[in-house]
This record gives sequence, structure tokens and C-alpha cells, in this order.
Amino acid sequence: MTNEIVAEFDHAPVHSDRGYCEAIIRVEPEIALLVRMLDVVYRRQGYPMQRAHYLLMLRLLEGPRTSGELATELVLDHSTVTRQISAVEKCGLVRRRVNPDDGRSALFEATDLGVAQCALMRHLRLERLSIMLGDWEEAERTRFADYISRFNKALLAMENAGAFSMENYGEPCRQYRDPCGY
Repeated sequence: MTNEIVAEFDHAPVHSDRGYCEAIIRVEPEIALLVRMLDVVYRRQGYPMQRAHYLLMLRLLEGPRTSGELATELVLDHSTVTRQISAVEKCGLVRRRVNPDDGRSALFEATDLGVAQCALMRHLRLERLSIMLGDWEEAERTRFADYISRFNKALLAMENAGAFSMENYGEPCRQYRDPCGY
């Protein structure tokens, strides 16, 4: 199936008449494929925790957080973070305590089990990345890490600036509706 997906992208029509540079034209379908393949791999790997829970736990490994802080840092709405906290709390990965700075709110922190599960998850992910990038030169891996970090920072900055809202793309985008209803 992977070869079919790659072949589909290799033969997709590319319209460069909008003034985009060749690199941007090449990156766009590669990102679409990357997102798709990450979803496929994630579903098949049998990781010990959901990706959303892992990202939340990584923040808590840095220190206790309020649900509002987690929502801001993870770029999620508060209700989503509340559901995620509830799920990891039920699994024993997180505990809540009274916020000493504001007795009305709670601070959430990783439990010993949460720390151990994150360590296992990280080990599995690092092991698989090591295999995937095993034939790359160290300089290539370093550049890749630098570029993906820079890309993620740009993505976050655009999201924080509201750049991805439909209002910012003008009338043609507002008129477009996915035929599948998305």
C-alpha cells in the first residue's frame, strides 16, 4: 500500500503557474504523505499510549501545569485538554493537586507510572526512528532535526497568529467546500 500512495503522489499533476518555487511545490505533497504515513504507522505500532496523551505527558514531565497552561502549550481548546487529563488521570498517569498560587484551580503532575509509561513510549519511538534514519549520515540527521524543529516553530507561530482561519484566505477559500463534507 505504501508504494501505491507514493506512486499516487509521484504522478499527481503539479501546477506551478502561481509563482511558487519548485521546493514549495515539492514539499506540499510530501507533507500530505508524511501526515498520512504517520497516521498509518501510529495505528499499526501498538504504542503504550495515545499520541495526544503522550504529548500532554511530555509537558507534565517538564513540571506541573494547570489545564489552561496545557491547552495553551498544546494549542488545544480547554474542553479537549480536560478530556485528555481525565483519561490519563483514570489510567494513573497523572494526579491533580490544589494549585498553591490559586486555590480555586488544580495543578496536574505526572505520577511515577506516568513517567515510566512516557519513558517506554519514548524508547519505542526513538528505536523506530533510529531504524528509519539508520542509513543517514549524522550530519543529515542533524539537519533534518533542525529543519523539522524550525518547520514546527513556524507552524506554531502561524497558528498562534490565527493565520489558518478561513477568514485569512479570502472569498475563494470560503466558497470552497470539500465534496466529502469536511
